[in-house]
Amino acid sequence: MTLFELKFLEPAKDYTSPFPHDPEGFTDTWWIPNIDMPYYDDLGRTKLIQFLVDHVEVGRAKITDWCLSTAYIGINSEINTKQIWFFEIHQNARRKGYGTEFAKQLINIYPDVPLIAFSENADDFWSRIGWIYYPRKDGDKHCGKLFISKTVSS
Repeated sequence: MTLFELKFLEPAKDYTSPFPHDPEGFTDTWWIPNIDMPYYDDLGRTKLIQFLVDHVEVGRAKITDWCLSTAYIGINSEINTKQIWFFEIHQNARRKGYGTEFAKQLINIYPDVPLIAFSENADDFWSRIGWIYYPRKDGDKHCGKLFISKTVSS
């Protein structure tokens, strides 16, 4: 039986990533901050999460509290959400269902709050796992497409 596990990481100090620096297969610029960018906020709203499969790191996510604006069709008042800023599955583990399982695990730990992702070239993934696309009211095509883990209305 496969064991899935989420591990919440804490930076040892500012400007330092808690993710391992050596493993290839992840996008370094997402997970290793530059000197001008603290890796987390002082209020603890940023969550850095590893997705482990049988004790091996397969995925990573960075999530924060986010107040979703009314700029999207069907959303007429602000909604408190959890925004996924970065979500990645190791390149050798992609297309094996781990992304879907990782997203399900995240939904399970935040059952009362919608999760959102502004897609950067991953529209097919978010649609395939059942997240709902909410277009912008102004039709702006330059923003990442908004996908939400469950139907929201306001």
